[in-house]
Amino acid sequence: MGYNGIKLSVIIPVYNTSAYLRKCLDSVVEAVSQVEEPVEVLIINDGSTDESPKIIQDYCKKYPQFLKQFDKANGGLSDVKNYGLERANGDFVIFLDSDDYIEPSMYQDMLLAIEKEDADIAVCDIKLVYDDDSLNRVWSCAVPARTGNFAKVIDMSMMPASWNKIVRRSLYSGLTFPVGKNNEDVAVTPIILGRAKKIAIVEKPYYNYYQRTGSIQNSAFNEKRFVILETAKMCEERIKELDEEKQEQIKGSVYLHQILSLAFYPIRMEKFKRRYELLKKYMEQVYVMYPNIWENFEIKEFITWENWFVRFYRRVSVHLLKHHNLYATCVFWSFYNIALNLYQQIKRK
Repeated sequence: MGYNGIKLSVIIPVYNTSAYLRKCLDSVVEAVSQVEEPVEVLIINDGSTDESPKIIQDYCKKYPQFLKQFDKANGGLSDVKNYGLERANGDFVIFLDSDDYIEPSMYQDMLLAIEKEDADIAVCDIKLVYDDDSLNRVWSCAVPARTGNFAKVIDMSMMPASWNKIVRRSLYSGLTFPVGKNNEDVAVTPIILGRAKKIAIVEKPYYNYYQRTGSIQNSAFNEKRFVILETAKMCEERIKELDEEKQEQIKGSVYLHQILSLAFYPIRMEKFKRRYELLKKYMEQVYVMYPNIWENFEIKEFITWENWFVRFYRRVSVHLLKHHNLYATCVFWSFYNIALNLYQQIKRK
């Protein structure tokens, strides 16, 4: 048990999210109320200029038994996470974004899974929530085809997320989130997963990940997203403490789901001129920073998955990118985007 007998610390970074904060806090209050052991909720105001501080204050007055308010100068998401970890007292810790919300039994069920399986980490599925409910979908936290829970969890595109994982706090020892950079979880979560002796998988969509307009992931493509190359490089350096098999599995996941996926999806969808400019700038950095990316087993497997249509796209894309044929890649993607649109229209009919 952690300090003062606290089982779980929930860390909620807050910056100008007053429009969503009440729903978030209502959900965490309900979830914490169901946990049988002591829980603390650290709500950290990162220099908000809207009504967020007042909302936090109101909730902390109403639920002083487990809600704690902290106010600090604005330092960004990584800075808040580090701040929260330094002050967390729980044996286990989890993060919660202040524009998201959780299901009532999330924490209790995940803690029970940890206890039952004697695990260091519990991971749950994610529900992507849109303003249009018809777009909502569930994102699994594990790949069933893989062998072993580490491999199943590490091979997911949303693997780095820190908010669908309850983690033994000691696993964060010596690790900090990179201040001032987005995609901060990529530099930390894979190492946490690699350090765990056992991971419990809870296949229920307990975390509601709100896809709000204007968020980093849902706004127009910006070259600032190239920062993934830096956080991925930090991850690559940090995983050297792990055994070689885990290192290769983590590299494969990060190379495929974080680095190459930025080219395969958001950059591919840009108009041709912009697509080529972005791809050229991005891949020039990839070639220098990750010269052996094409030799990783995950990339080699990637081109063999899914149906023939998807395999064809992947094989050609990887071949062209591997041989630095960036203009040809953009031309191919133009034809593929047209074909994909037609294919989807036919499937809908």
